[in-house]
Amino acid sequence: MTVMRSVFYVPGNNEKMVGKAPEITADLLTLDLEDSVPPAEKPKAREMIREYLKTQREKQFSPSLYVRINNWETQMTNDDLEAIVYPGLDGVCLAKCGSAENVQRLDWKLEALEQSRGMETGSVSIQLLIETAK
Repeated sequence: MTVMRSVFYVPGNNEKMVGKAPEITADLLTLDLEDSVPPAEKPKAREMIREYLKTQREKQFSPSLYVRINNWETQMTNDDLEAIVYPGLDGVCLAKCGSAENVQRLDWKLEALEQSRGMETGSVSIQLLIETAK
């Protein structure tokens, strides 16, 4: 298991901050689609992250790149995943994970996207934020 001592979150809709992201030297850089991004800005954030993966990923100093996605209850998870699961993505962080079914559903969706996009199955890791007493 990789030890991640430092995690740096960057709002995925903030062009200036995303532009500086390659300079971050944390163990894990997490581009955010969840709480730091207002609902009206989420489509823009998805596009910015997709563009980051295509053009900036190789310049990043941090060894790992994750994207924090919205939980299933928001009905935005599929849109998040469709936009960001591409080569260069090391993992996704599922916010407010409420059940084992949430993780199983995420695993299924990631596997389908990895296969359809020519990525190695299982190449995108899953990080969970368990934020409820459930």
